[in-house]
Amino acid sequence: MEKRVILAIALCVGILFVWTKFVQPPAAPPPTGQAASDSVAHTSPGESGSAPTPAVGQSPPVNPGSAAGAPAAATTYPEELTMLATESQRFVFSNRGASLRHAIMREPKYLRTPADPDSGVDVLRATSVTRGDFGLAFPDSGFATPDDASWRRIEGTPRDEVAYRAEVGGVAIEKHFHLDTTRYRIHLDVTVENRSTGSLDHHLSIGVLGRQDPEAKGGFLSGSTSNTANILCYINEKAERVSVDNVEKESFEKVGAVGWLGADEKFFVAAVVPYPETPIRERKCSGKAVDPHTAEGQLSFAERQLAPGAKTQYSFALFVGPKVISDLEEVRPAGLDVNLTKACDVSLAFISRPMLSLLKIFHGVVGNWGVAIILLTVFIKLLTFYPTQKSLLSAKKMQKLGPKMAAIRKKYENDKQRQSVETMNLYKANGVSPFGGCLPSLIQMPIWIALYSTLNYAVELHRSPFILHIHDLTAKDPYYITPLLMGGVMFVQMKMSPTSPDNQQQAMMAVMMPVMFTAFSLVLPSGLAVYMLTSYLIGIVQQLVVNYLDRRSSGTAAAVSRG
Repeated sequence: MEKRVILAIALCVGILFVWTKFVQPPAAPPPTGQAASDSVAHTSPGESGSAPTPAVGQSPPVNPGSAAGAPAAATTYPEELTMLATESQRFVFSNRGASLRHAIMREPKYLRTPADPDSGVDVLRATSVTRGDFGLAFPDSGFATPDDASWRRIEGTPRDEVAYRAEVGGVAIEKHFHLDTTRYRIHLDVTVENRSTGSLDHHLSIGVLGRQDPEAKGGFLSGSTSNTANILCYINEKAERVSVDNVEKESFEKVGAVGWLGADEKFFVAAVVPYPETPIRERKCSGKAVDPHTAEGQLSFAERQLAPGAKTQYSFALFVGPKVISDLEEVRPAGLDVNLTKACDVSLAFISRPMLSLLKIFHGVVGNWGVAIILLTVFIKLLTFYPTQKSLLSAKKMQKLGPKMAAIRKKYENDKQRQSVETMNLYKANGVSPFGGCLPSLIQMPIWIALYSTLNYAVELHRSPFILHIHDLTAKDPYYITPLLMGGVMFVQMKMSPTSPDNQQQAMMAVMMPVMFTAFSLVLPSGLAVYMLTSYLIGIVQQLVVNYLDRRSSGTAAAVSRG
């Protein structure tokens, strides 16, 4: 039974790591630019170093696929970048498509160079000078989509707002971005005004871009250094995730109750969440390839009709930042829970979410995520102490029954059914459960999977150090110290575990299992190796206690029999 359990564990672990794509992207080169202040910066093409992009002053060609119908005859404007900054982030907007070009983190945790405030992670990872996020399109409408270069910035806006305007085919379109009071959020209002003499129908769509780093696609041996970019669509109360690579192979389109649209990678997400409509109408989300490493997701609204002189407004909550659960939960347009936390792709969420909450509590006490993982391990071992203790005691009893079991196998070697019956009778007579050894393994497996998922996607632990050589608990151990220690301690614990003297396969597994787990741990988050190392150390202590109790019990029994 124990052999089958060990083989099942090995198979489950192997399937888990083949199935999961491990991710930690290599650092992208930081955008250039000077340090941001909490003011608004406006940049025109002739100025240098005022915004974090080398594309200032270039006038890219109009994207021919962005217009529906004939090209708009409109004035074109040179590119102008505008910056809105908060304590946690720096947003850089472009009048090219009235879009968001950069969202650069300013918090110390996300700085690639601690002394350089301009080295923060760019959540959008912009790679193209011709495209930005949250651009608009008007497919199948009574007017064409404005050219990217036809948007101009509206002067005189408040310090926490940037606005753009474009006019095409008798229609005036305005986009007003202004900073939200909560982290990583922007509020967007889009106004469409019919200035013609006839009625106009239109369909509005808004887009987000997913960008796949070709060097971080991941694979079995990539471990925590891989990073998969996806287009997300929350539709019909379910988050559907399509990788950028798959969108490149085949575009997609879904119609239904679309709550939000996003583009994400391991730790960050850019999402557009529309405010509720009255009456509620179906929306569409779709995805298409832009270039070999970029896909665009679009959220499209049902048709609206505008009478002459009438206008309509679309409002959005934009989230551009790390996947911190508490921040995602605060995205509630008009007080509506939109489940943006579904952007966190975790396995066994009913275990991993409470586990992350416990880690946060322990971190609040000790101030170090590595120590918090150790405390979490101790807490879990305490919860599982009783079933584990019963299992170890049962294994000890089974070890003592080894000679009798061997005798039964020899006596009924040609009758497997009778052999099984006699073995079970022997277990029953001695109070041994053949399934006792399975329970700790069955308990540990979902915990390992949930903790792996937590460490692999919890941005709270991203770039969090533990000891001298571990600078990121969500990345692999750079010197492989913890995986090797874990393998050695696991080998010692398995050697200490009770085994039958004639069970050669079990002895072989006591060597193979530590080797296999060590090999996996070389590419897994170092925080998981810390958990497993601590767990096996506690397991050794518990086994020593069981051995002591067994010796004392055997000594007492011998003394009674002599007396």
